[in-house]
Amino acid sequence: MEREQKFKELVETTWIQFPKIGLYCEKETSYHKVFCKVQTVLSVHKLSEYLGIPIFLFGPHSKYYLERNHPYEFGHYNPEFPKKLREYLLPAKQSSKFFLITKPIYEEWIKQTAREFFIVYQKLDSNPQFFRKEADRYLMLVDESRLDPFYLDRFILFLYPAYTDNEDPEEASKFKVFPGDEKMDSQIVKELVGFWIRRKADGTEIEFITGLLELLRLYDSEFYESRTNTK
Repeated sequence: MEREQKFKELVETTWIQFPKIGLYCEKETSYHKVFCKVQTVLSVHKLSEYLGIPIFLFGPHSKYYLERNHPYEFGHYNPEFPKKLREYLLPAKQSSKFFLITKPIYEEWIKQTAREFFIVYQKLDSNPQFFRKEADRYLMLVDESRLDPFYLDRFILFLYPAYTDNEDPEEASKFKVFPGDEKMDSQIVKELVGFWIRRKADGTEIEFITGLLELLRLYDSEFYESRTNTK
């Protein structure tokens, strides 16, 4: 289809031109910088048109505007959205030449964000019971309009080895820990914990992490292997 071909070409162009787009986004940090640059190329509304599906099933977002600071609601992604994205976002899977061109771009602009999303997810996923409990609690607070604006501050130290959700060692949740993860910016940590809790809550967690793992295996295989090697 013509629409799909145009989107494919846009994705390829955006990869190659990524260092040059949205130069005003340089003041942002971590994933905020990446998303800022992407949004200079493609709005949520236009992305929805290209993919032929709504991005969100429901939530505070409008057709043209992403509401990032709603006091108690959040956008529930359409499960088809991350599935569709995976069809287009990694042209390098089909082209070794494109991979060689974009590998330095990944290294400079994407790697930190991809790793941060994975690191936070991996620790959450290392304790499925805790992950599910926190997602259910978040949903309950949202449903009852009781979500405190500073609710996610409780996760600022989430990546520290000593992080605990209970003072009683016998009751505290246990996680898999990787040395050095605690060096990540604490504000980014809490935001990414919030992202993954919401994805667990809206049922799109598996689709999003599947796409992220494809990205890491392709562009960051050494990191991926070091974090997932069970030997």
